Amino acid sequence: MKKLLIAGFVLIVLLACNKDKFQTKPQISLKSLSTKVVPVGGNLIVTLSYTDKEGDISDTLFFKKERLNKRVVPTLRDSVKYPIPDFPAYDKGEIGLALRYEDHLKSAQAAPSIPGSNPPAVESDTLNIKIWIHDKAGNSSDTVSTGPVVIIRVD
Repeated sequence: MKKLLIAGFVLIVLLACNKDKFQTKPQISLKSLSTKVVPVGGNLIVTLSYTDKEGDISDTLFFKKERLNKRVVPTLRDSVKYPIPDFPAYDKGEIGLALRYEDHLKSAQAAPSIPGSNPPAVESDTLNIKIWIHDKAGNSSDTVSTGPVVIIRVD
């Protein structure tokens, strides 16, 4: 009887250790950023790692810019969604996201002047960019954040 209990326990442990490593809901993590300070006219390249049990992440990528500056000003488009092109179903891989200065990164409609600056200067945009994806089955991933990224402004 004791041997049967031990054998049953070992079998349960082995089955528990053999669980799938990936989930149906896509999992993403921030692998790298090309820079934390984007110059005028520059780009920000965000590289994400993903895992997805079905490998069906070819649907939509979303990103939302949060302006972290103290002064609140009207902002440009803060939420963007892009279709992810179809590609072969892989359960893990990387996604590269190229964010362009004019199209994606500038946040304030008109960068506010820095009081007392001589010569006159404007405030840079400090952003936290949140990113998540949906797969073809409609599952939404967790959300990753870039942390503060400074977008230099001269306008």
